[in-house]
Amino acid sequence: MKKIFYVFSVLVLFSLVSCVTADNNSKKSADNSSKNAAIENILNRKSVRQYSDKKVEQEKIDTILKCAMAAPSGMNKQPWEILAVTDKEKLEKIAEIAPNASYSKNSQLAIIVCGDKNISERFWEQDCCAVTENILLAVEALELGAVWCMAYPSDERVAGIRSLFNLPENIIPLNIIPIGYPLTQEQPKQKYNADKVHVNNW
Repeated sequence: MKKIFYVFSVLVLFSLVSCVTADNNSKKSADNSSKNAAIENILNRKSVRQYSDKKVEQEKIDTILKCAMAAPSGMNKQPWEILAVTDKEKLEKIAEIAPNASYSKNSQLAIIVCGDKNISERFWEQDCCAVTENILLAVEALELGAVWCMAYPSDERVAGIRSLFNLPENIIPLNIIPIGYPLTQEQPKQKYNADKVHVNNW
């Protein structure tokens, strides 16, 4: 009887250990999958310039904006201000003001990333570039398309955007990002170049 009880106890213990191990392996696999998904998203990001007529859902816009403001900033000053534009008339006017952002007239959404120089005169550009990259990666993850179009440092484009949206003088529009559902299947460019990597010295 004791022998049977001993064998039963060993089997139960073995079963519990197997379950815990399997659960841990499952969690590790999920974690690795999540990490790989993040890397794949970065490598799959591409510029998209043609969009369908399908509107970008508010839920997705909210997600993009949350991701944008998760960016790092110098001394955590967060000097960014963000304009989300869905008005078709204004999207068309953006294209007139900034010909390089002419894709906005065919998009359903444009995000204009701005910096407040009163909050961070030295680092607003770097901080808003981090915001921009977060936006582009969020767009990719949401199966949307986008393209980064420069506004600053063009005095003409900055003035035009400022006038169109009544921006205060301390708010500088860094860029315009037309966003929408891709009309065509674009492929990411292979940009890695080992010749540009320098280890410990030039």
